[in-house]
Amino acid sequence: MKPRFSNILVIWTYRHRIQLKFYVLIFLLWIMAGVGSALFSLSTNVAYSLCMRIFNFIGLGMLFYVPLLFVMISYILKNYFPYAGGSGLPQGYALDVYEKDKLFYTYSIKTMIGKVILTFMSILGGASLGREGPTIQICASIFSSMKNISAKRKKFLIRIGSGVGVATAFNAPLGGIVFAIEEYIKHSNTKMNEILIVGIAIAGYFAILISGDYSYMGRADITQLFYNWHVVSVSVLAGIVCGVTGAFFTWLIVYVSVDKGTALSRFKKQHYLLCALIFGLLIAVLGILTKGESFGNGAETTANFLNNNTEPPLFYGVNKLLGAIFSVAGGAPGGYFSTALSIGAGIMGGIHKLMPLVPLQQFYLLGMVGFLAAITNAPITAVVMVISIVADTQHFALPLVFTSVLASYISSLFGDSVYRQQTLIYIDKEKYHAIKE
Repeated sequence: MKPRFSNILVIWTYRHRIQLKFYVLIFLLWIMAGVGSALFSLSTNVAYSLCMRIFNFIGLGMLFYVPLLFVMISYILKNYFPYAGGSGLPQGYALDVYEKDKLFYTYSIKTMIGKVILTFMSILGGASLGREGPTIQICASIFSSMKNISAKRKKFLIRIGSGVGVATAFNAPLGGIVFAIEEYIKHSNTKMNEILIVGIAIAGYFAILISGDYSYMGRADITQLFYNWHVVSVSVLAGIVCGVTGAFFTWLIVYVSVDKGTALSRFKKQHYLLCALIFGLLIAVLGILTKGESFGNGAETTANFLNNNTEPPLFYGVNKLLGAIFSVAGGAPGGYFSTALSIGAGIMGGIHKLMPLVPLQQFYLLGMVGFLAAITNAPITAVVMVISIVADTQHFALPLVFTSVLASYISSLFGDSVYRQQTLIYIDKEKYHAIKE
């Protein structure tokens, strides 16, 4: 018996009504993600500003203030928001191998609230970490909040939310698209890419309405970004230096954060509050010795170096690197996307003293792209991100590409990216090979 035309029409109408409802909801989620990301960015700016005011007011009192705050962060994280730790990026890499319960708890409204609170506290306490990774998890959690959907569709929404998170955290729509496609949605199709692009455009628009249109890492002087043989040599140098130092940074981060059965891992398990106290004290000491330069992710300071074309302190890059390591070891949630940019700029800015014939801004840009590519093993994302967040750098793309690819290649000789290796915090070793496919 053939189905009646009326029945076919009812089924067709029902399916399209469900599909329309899904797209209406996702549109609302785009708006929520854009607004939420902008408000979170403003809150972290407030946290950093307050941290510096507190430092200027109490001085040596930071030796008590910072460790105490780190102990509070560790206690709240362990007892109330156990899935809100870390950067927020490694969780996304492990998405396909998560069990259903872990997927639900990692990307939930409760975890999102915890991530906001604890990241704010971390930056308030002087952690040399940023908001980018947390913004990714926050936006992904907003998208994951859609009810009555399959696990497959939930993962799809989480990936879309991750791309939106990158774009809105940096005010870099193109960077968010490239990052999501290069790292989170490797086997994407045209429809998925279209949804991602539209979503980032809508979320980015609403984020800009709140926070304003700005260049996250300052503005380059285009008269300083010219081509000659000296630039080639600096590009090679930056690729080698950033590739090696980025691999070393990755090793340190993994060592202090991933349980590999070391003495430090055992100590952190048994005495997590004491560990937070010790590393909080180290952060305070470093901050006092560097007059506050090691506090925060360095975006504001690095942008000032670029805007004013001024050289950084000799050990600025090293201080930012140590600050990030101590912060992660102390259990503070936060990302190191922008911290990596500051470290790279600081390292190459210091080397500029040996090669003063090449403009300083070229060293900054090549250091940024090289170090970011080294820790992420994502050279395309690194180039697009630097071009997106530092104004007037588009015509300097070729040296950036060369440095980025070289640094990423050298770093990959020592192992996977920092984010892929950190998935071992959340998944078993047996599942690790699956995320590398």
